[in-house]
Amino acid sequence: MALDDDDDEDDDLQAQEQDLLVVLKLSNNLLGTNAERQAIEALADELAALLETGDLGEYDGEELGGGECTLFFCGPDPDRLLAELRPVLKRSPLCRGASVIRMVKNANGDYDRKRTML
Repeated sequence: MALDDDDDEDDDLQAQEQDLLVVLKLSNNLLGTNAERQAIEALADELAALLETGDLGEYDGEELGGGECTLFFCGPDPDRLLAELRPVLKRSPLCRGASVIRMVKNANGDYDRKRTML
């Protein structure tokens, strides 16, 4: 396989799956309360079930720490993925003050993180 083929394959993979992160603020600087963790689990289950019915992407787990919970999603079109998730996220009290992180292509063709409020 030529070097150019590897680059094309990397571009194809990037086009197929892109990360979308939803960052929730917790009530303390550690792992949040038991009630928050239970609510996050219920929200994650609801979001995962929502994505099971379509081809928009998938829920890839969460990470807790430092007063935040990051929900990881991936899919071929992060804008469509977020449009599908947004109504459920907006309805949840956990998402007050939440932000979304997407990978956005810069002028050099590399990807940078872009963080916006939900």
